[in-house]
Amino acid sequence: MNSKQLFDRQSRKFPIIVLLLVVLFFIVINQITKLRPDHAFLALLIVSLSLGKERSRRFLVDWAPLILYWFAYDMMRGYADNVRGVIHVTAPFHAEHVLFSHFFAGEIPSFWFQDFQAWIGNSVFHRLLDLIGANFYTLHFAIPLVVGWVFWHTTDDRKTFYRYFYTLTVLNVMALLTFMIYPAAPPWYVYNYGFVQPAHTSFFGLSAGSLINVDKLFGTSFFSTIWDTFNPNHFAAIPSLHGAYPIVTAIFLYQKFHRFKIWLIVYCAAVWWSAVYLNQHYIVDLMIGAGYVVIAYAVMENVLYRFIFSRFLAKAG
Repeated sequence: MNSKQLFDRQSRKFPIIVLLLVVLFFIVINQITKLRPDHAFLALLIVSLSLGKERSRRFLVDWAPLILYWFAYDMMRGYADNVRGVIHVTAPFHAEHVLFSHFFAGEIPSFWFQDFQAWIGNSVFHRLLDLIGANFYTLHFAIPLVVGWVFWHTTDDRKTFYRYFYTLTVLNVMALLTFMIYPAAPPWYVYNYGFVQPAHTSFFGLSAGSLINVDKLFGTSFFSTIWDTFNPNHFAAIPSLHGAYPIVTAIFLYQKFHRFKIWLIVYCAAVWWSAVYLNQHYIVDLMIGAGYVVIAYAVMENVLYRFIFSRFLAKAG
């Protein structure tokens, strides 16, 4: 049976199942965090795709792990604060200091960059660095989606898409578990509050780190609002997905096209630099994220793809 026949046979059941799942999501999310307009928009999009033809439904099924991850991460908004217990504030800072302070005049790298920004003042160079850092840091959210679309649609390479997407999925699951088991404070928190335990959950204007400089440059509160309003857990620093996602993306782009090696390395390095420059992550966070990539890739290749997706693709023909 090919994939078209599979979706045709389920043509009536599929939208009903999706609708029931969306209703269940509304009930659960309203109990945990309360419904927001973005929840309604995403639900409407999901239902619309379920009513579409084969390609739309296949998109919904193939991209479901990303949707589920967004749901799970968003639900941390009402759950993480109640179960996380002690925030690990001191240990990550001390690890960073031991490993890297001797390269940065006795400071940890992210704090050294804060001093450097103060030293160069309100110069054009400072503004340029802020813009470069903000662009590379926020590309972290868009690039994996674009690359996934290239594999899924542009090149229609389902094998590469599944390998890529489920490496990210395993990575996301491990990260979510770690966020709950080992909540860790990012450097911006220590920079502003020291080593005391958090006494509140609102850090407006601070959780954005040095992204606040871009807000000041354009006279807006864009990054401050995004980081304070839409980030459900300010203490999800370890592992750094900013450290992990660029590596996964670079690996699969190179495997697919066998080109642009230097540019892919530059991209990874630029995202890592932006995370430290903007006071969002320690290098230790990024390194742990890279270590998670090794585990996620191994699980995908040796378990998920070998025993599940290779057979599924063979049957789909």
